[in-house]
Amino acid sequence: MGHHAVYGWWLLFSHIEGCISRGPTIRATQGDTVILELKNNLLTENVAIHWHGIRQIGTPWFDGSEGVTQFPILPGDTFTYEFVVDRAGTYMYHAHYGMQRDAGLYGSLRVALPDGNDEPFSYDYDRSIILTDWYHKSTYEQATGLSSILSVWVGEPQSLLIQGKGRFNYSLPSAGNGVCNATNPECSPYVLTVVSGKTYRLRIGSLTSLSALSFEIESHNLL
Repeated sequence: MGHHAVYGWWLLFSHIEGCISRGPTIRATQGDTVILELKNNLLTENVAIHWHGIRQIGTPWFDGSEGVTQFPILPGDTFTYEFVVDRAGTYMYHAHYGMQRDAGLYGSLRVALPDGNDEPFSYDYDRSIILTDWYHKSTYEQATGLSSILSVWVGEPQSLLIQGKGRFNYSLPSAGNGVCNATNPECSPYVLTVVSGKTYRLRIGSLTSLSALSFEIESHNLL
């Protein structure tokens, strides 16, 4: 019989120049009931969270598809998601309202095997890598163009992010008047330090808006 993995999440808008703030990593064990109380502290936006890959057996109303399985969570309101994670693995969640995922409202959900069950492979370290794309236009500008009669396409992303971090050449004419705060350590590119001879499990997920990405590590075979 599973346990309860309980999380409280107050949703705010947070932005650091040069990087974005992701949602928390949620951890549970196969058979657990995940309970997440979400408080929408956004001033002007509704919100809904979709749990990508979770089967929602018996709980389709917690799938998080706004307008399909639930009403949106209004500013100032609280909604509690409650569902069983019946399979171990790596899952993701993301906003399912407007273009909030594009703005960084996403994260990962790790479901471990129950005690006494072994993974089919052995490793020394376990790391997550989430890939996303990033546009310099605000999500409001993008949404306005896409929903217009002429449907203005947003084009290619200006940056690709690893764990919410990336870089962009602001000397390019297309950079506009943006400012890159390279002195802020939180804005430096993502670095994963490894130990030679050790085996790493990489939980790689893509939550891009429009880009299809391939992932490789130079001089390594990925299983």
